[in-house]
Amino acid sequence: MQEPSDAALVAQAQAELPYRTGAFEALMRRHGARIQQLARRFAASAADAEDLTQEVMLKVFFELPRFRAEATFTTWLWRVTANVCIDHQRRLDSRPALVSLADDEDTPEPADPRDPIAAAQARMDMERLLRQLPPEDRMVVLLRLLVGLEFAEIAKATGLGLSAAKMRYARALDKLRALAMGADTSHQRSG
Repeated sequence: MQEPSDAALVAQAQAELPYRTGAFEALMRRHGARIQQLARRFAASAADAEDLTQEVMLKVFFELPRFRAEATFTTWLWRVTANVCIDHQRRLDSRPALVSLADDEDTPEPADPRDPIAAAQARMDMERLLRQLPPEDRMVVLLRLLVGLEFAEIAKATGLGLSAAKMRYARALDKLRALAMGADTSHQRSG
């Protein structure tokens, strides 16, 4: 038996919510892992990522009955996800910063790039670089590279125009390159 489309599940969920949740749960099973994956890359901690995932799902639960299908469900879902993540980051950015001594310590690089420790370090470095981007730029990069959205979908999900989405992505990659080059040169100086 063929699985129902997102549109069919949305229509069913709109008719059922809040009393029956079967269609909503099917949508979340279908898309929840990708929401969580995006939240993990966006947030600074696993706990924050879990909270963001739950917040997105709750928001979808309460807003789905009013969804008008002016865009596809997934485009709307990514817009909700982007807004929740960016709002979370803005709340964090408005708090006073705490100084971490761990950030000042140099971590020695493993010699073999095929080493699993080196791969984990590279992932951590990339996540650290991504967190240095403004939240809006970080979201565009993650929607493109992690989720695999086309620029038209990114534009709809973020509320940007198509050319603005492309430009924001290009500028974000330039910033990441500059940050990485700065990290490489400071790493070389300390080694």
